[in-house]
Amino acid sequence: MILEAFRLQRSRFIETVSGFGPAEWQADSRCTDWSVHEVLRHVRDAAAIHVERLGGRHAVFTTQGAFHPATTPATWLAASSGESPADTLRDLISLVEEEDHLLTEKVERNPSETMPGPLRRTLHWSVFSLHFFWDAWIHERDIMLPLGTAPASTPTEHRLATMYGLLVAAAPASWSGDHVRTTVLLDGSPDGNYEVFPTSAGVMRAAVAPLGSVAELRGPMGEVVDSLAGRGPELGEVFDASPPSVSKLALLRKVAT
Repeated sequence: MILEAFRLQRSRFIETVSGFGPAEWQADSRCTDWSVHEVLRHVRDAAAIHVERLGGRHAVFTTQGAFHPATTPATWLAASSGESPADTLRDLISLVEEEDHLLTEKVERNPSETMPGPLRRTLHWSVFSLHFFWDAWIHERDIMLPLGTAPASTPTEHRLATMYGLLVAAAPASWSGDHVRTTVLLDGSPDGNYEVFPTSAGVMRAAVAPLGSVAELRGPMGEVVDSLAGRGPELGEVFDASPPSVSKLALLRKVAT
């Protein structure tokens, strides 16, 4: 499923931005102070890190100190200052080809491999890679929605972006042991309810909830996933509710923006 999602999102994104002209490249995105081209440069930077880690090589940018989501990606952009959109796109296309090869290799040869992930725990490689899919999926929306077009995401992409969005949003509260337990109904989702809960080992999980489960929270899928990632209205506004689970899920927004 993760390989399918990457192929769908990457191919659609590259095809879309390949048709951009100067006006689109210079347009504002949903990312504060970033143009469409700067978002593309960030997506390329993240793809480079993903490829390096999948290939077991020293990841680019790791010598610049600890990662902070609100500042580090902007620091990375300094390395490509003055780069043309054509060069950025050419680089991304090359990285995506290598990424597909490495992901296929993981599926076929190393299905059980684990690696350190962005949630402060060792993760199965597919969960590690899912972070980069989610990041690219969100940034595609950062570019396309201000231009007046919603990306034509598939149910597979929606499912993975939603579950990872909930998972990563539940992580900050869990670091102090204040775990999130909730069930969410997302209008427009390919599934019913989603359940967020800690395992016996204290690791957060996000999964499709059992049939018949009653949702504590309800909201539109795209707006909820966007809000979890720090875009648009606050999470309490999107859900139109403010139980303790909402304030816990909203911590990621405070950490990342």
